[in-house]
Amino acid sequence: TAPQSVEFFEARVRPVLASNCYDCHTDQRNGGLRVDSREALLKGGRRGPAIVPGDPDNSLLMQAVRQTNDALKMPKGGRLAPAEIDALAEWIRGGAVWPAAPPATTVSTSVPGAAASNTVAGARAAAYAITPEQRAFWSFQPIRRPAVPAVSHGTWPKSDIDRFIVAKLEHEGLAPVGAADKLTLIRRASLDLTGLPPTPEEIDAFEKDDSPESFAKVVDRLLASPQYGETWGRLWLDVARFGEDDYRSLDPKGRGHNPYPNAYLYRDWVVKAFNDDMPYDHFVKAQLAGDRLGDEGRARTLPALGFLGLGPWYYDNGAVEITRADERHDRVDVVSRGFLGLTVGCARCHDHKYDPIPASDYYALAGVFLNTTYHEYALAPKKVVDDYKAQDKKIENKEKLLDEFTKTESTQLAQTLALQASNYMMAAWRVTGESKEDVSKVVDAEKLDFELFDRWIKFLAKPPRFYPYLTKWQTMLTGGGSKAEAQKLADQFQALLLDVLFERKEITEENDIIKAKALPGTRKKEPAKLPSDFVTNDDFCPGCSLELKSLPIERQNLWTDVFQRDLQEGFDPAQQMDRVKPGLLVFRGWGLERQLAADRRRYVDALRQDIEALRKAQPPRFPFVHGVADVEEPVNLHISKRGNPFNPGDEEPRHFLSVLSAGPPSGFTNGSGRLELAEAILRQPIAMRVIVNRVWKGHFGTGLVDTLSNFGVTGERPTHPELLDYLAQSFIDGGLSIKKLHREIMLAAVYQLGAAHVQKNFEKDSGNRLYW
Repeated sequence: TAPQSVEFFEARVRPVLASNCYDCHTDQRNGGLRVDSREALLKGGRRGPAIVPGDPDNSLLMQAVRQTNDALKMPKGGRLAPAEIDALAEWIRGGAVWPAAPPATTVSTSVPGAAASNTVAGARAAAYAITPEQRAFWSFQPIRRPAVPAVSHGTWPKSDIDRFIVAKLEHEGLAPVGAADKLTLIRRASLDLTGLPPTPEEIDAFEKDDSPESFAKVVDRLLASPQYGETWGRLWLDVARFGEDDYRSLDPKGRGHNPYPNAYLYRDWVVKAFNDDMPYDHFVKAQLAGDRLGDEGRARTLPALGFLGLGPWYYDNGAVEITRADERHDRVDVVSRGFLGLTVGCARCHDHKYDPIPASDYYALAGVFLNTTYHEYALAPKKVVDDYKAQDKKIENKEKLLDEFTKTESTQLAQTLALQASNYMMAAWRVTGESKEDVSKVVDAEKLDFELFDRWIKFLAKPPRFYPYLTKWQTMLTGGGSKAEAQKLADQFQALLLDVLFERKEITEENDIIKAKALPGTRKKEPAKLPSDFVTNDDFCPGCSLELKSLPIERQNLWTDVFQRDLQEGFDPAQQMDRVKPGLLVFRGWGLERQLAADRRRYVDALRQDIEALRKAQPPRFPFVHGVADVEEPVNLHISKRGNPFNPGDEEPRHFLSVLSAGPPSGFTNGSGRLELAEAILRQPIAMRVIVNRVWKGHFGTGLVDTLSNFGVTGERPTHPELLDYLAQSFIDGGLSIKKLHREIMLAAVYQLGAAHVQKNFEKDSGNRLYW
C-alpha cells in the first residue's frame, strides 16, 4: 500500500499514534503538542512543528521516536518497534496524508430532572464533541460494495473472495501455493465444521468423487450435521462468557457452586440456532430481547435470554450500588464487544481514551440494564408451577419460624451468659494464673459449660487491637495478681459488658424509629431482583440520607466480638457470615439447642420434622429458563463521576452510541430499551463486519481483523478491508445466513490451499496474513 494512501495511514500510522502518543498528546497537550490531527502536528508544540511533510529526517517527531535527540526521546514507555518507526517515516516522506472526514457532531444529553424525550436533547454545558476525523475511522464507515479487482492469476480464483486475496498477493510480489490434496481438504473441512475427523468411508467416497461439485457436497453434508451446531455454537458461547457454574455468583441456600442448574437450555438454544441457520438479526434480537418479540414463538426464544441472565449477579457485601454497577458493566461490555467489536466498558470512569465514546454513552447503555432484572421463566404448565410454589412457600414459612425462634433464643442466651462473665473470668484466672489449676476440675467444681469456658480462655488472651478493655486483666495475669484484684477486674468487665449490651439495645430502638420516619420517596419500590436464593442486602437504601446513631468504635467492637462475631486479625469482611466464627457468647445450631430448656428443644425438633415432611412431599422443581425481564417503571441512570456510583452526576437518558448515530442519538423509550438496542446494533455496518470476521477467523485461525472484539482505534486494522466489506455485503445479501457464509468461504480457492512452504512468501509474510 502506498504511503500516500488513506489505507496506509489507517493500517500503519494511526494505530502507532493512538497506542503510544495519545495518552499525553491529545487533551493533555504535554509540551504544548497534540498529535491527533495533521493540523496539530504542523502547528507543533513549544519546540516548533512536529512534522515537515516530505522530510522525515528534519521532523521532530522522527527525532523523538528514533531517539537521536536526548531531549526528545519518545515514547516514555520505551522505544517503538523498527517497523513502526519505518511506517512513520514513510508516511511523512509521502506527504503526511491525513484522511478528511464529515463535519463534527456534538453529543449532548438532557440535564438532571428534565423530562426525557425521544431525541436526546442538548443541554449539557460541557458537551463531548466527536471530531470529523473520529467519525471517519474505518470501522464506522458504511459498507461499500467494492469493485472486484482484476488479477494476473486468471485461472486460480474460484470466486470473488479469491480475487481480493490474489490481488493483495500480486501487489506484494507473491503468489499462492498449490491446492491441498483431497485427504487434507476433507480433514480440514470436517474439523472446521464439526470438530471431528472424517471417517474412512467419508474419505474414500470423496476421493472417488471426481465431479466438480464433490467438495461442495462435503461442505453441505457437514453443515447439515448436528455436530456443526455444537462446534460453532461453542465459539459463540465463548463470546457470551457462558458457564454453567458461575464462581462470581454466590448462593448459600442449596445450589452451592451451581447457581444456574438450567444453563444448558441457553447452550442448547445456541447449538440449535446454528444448526437451524437462524438469521443473524433474529439471533441477536432473541438474546437481547427475546421476551419482547411477541407471543408467537416466545417459548422458543426465551432460552436465548441466558445471554444476559447467565451473567454474574454478585454478592452484595453491603455495597449494593457498587455490586449492581459491576453487574451492569458486565452487560455493557459483553454486548458492545460481542456484537459491535467496541470496548464501551472503557468509558465507565471517564470518556474513552481512544475511541469516540463519551462516558455519557456508557451510562446510556448501562441505563438499559439498570431497568433489566433477572427473571426465571417456567417451562411447565401453570398448575405444576403453582403447586410447587405453594409447597415451597409452606417450607419457607416453617424455616422462617425456626430461624426467628433460634435467633431470639440465641440473643436471650447471650444476655443470660453475660451475667456469668465474672464467674468465667475468675475460673480462667485459676487456670491461666500462677496456680495453673486443672481445667476439668475447675469446670466441674464451678459447674461451667466446657465449650464456653474454652472460648473465655481464648477471648481473654486476645491482643488489644480492637478495644483496650482487657489490657488491665492481661497485665494483672502477667504480674501474678491476687484473687481480690482478679475479682475486681472481672466484676468491672461484667458491668462493662452489660452496659454496652443495653446501650446498644437502646440505640437500635432509636434507629428503628428514625428509619420508620424516613420519607417514602427515599426507598426503592422493590429490592434488587437476583437469581433464586441469592444473597442481597435489601435494607440498603440508595439515595437515603439518614443520620443514625452508633456506639463509639471501641465499644462497638466489643459488642461485635462478644454478641455477634469473632473479631480476628486479618479478618476479611467479604467473607459470608456463615463462614465466620460466632462471637464469644453467641451459640447456634447444636451448640444452642443443647442449652435450651426441654420444652424449647421439643419445639425446635417439631419444626425440623415439619420441614423435612414438607420437603419430602414437595414435587420436583419444574424446569425454568434463566433470563431477564424489564422493570415496571423504567428510569434513567445517573453518570457516576470517576465510575463511583456514590458520586452521581447528570442523569443520562437511555440511547445508542453517539458515534454510530446520524445526529443526536434517539432515546430508548420501549421498556428498558433492550429491543431498541438490538435493532440499533443490527443497523450498524460494524456489526456485520464483526460477525463475518468471527466466521473468517474460525476457518483461517486469524481474522481479517485479528482483534475480534476490538474494531476501535487500539484494535488491528483489516489486512484486506475491501474483502471484509465484500463479505459483510454478501452476508447481508444472503439473508444474514451464517451457513451461506461458511459455504462461500470454504468453496473459495484460498480456503483449499495446501500448506507448502515457500521461502520467498515466508520472508515477506511469516505470519501468513496475506493467505498464501
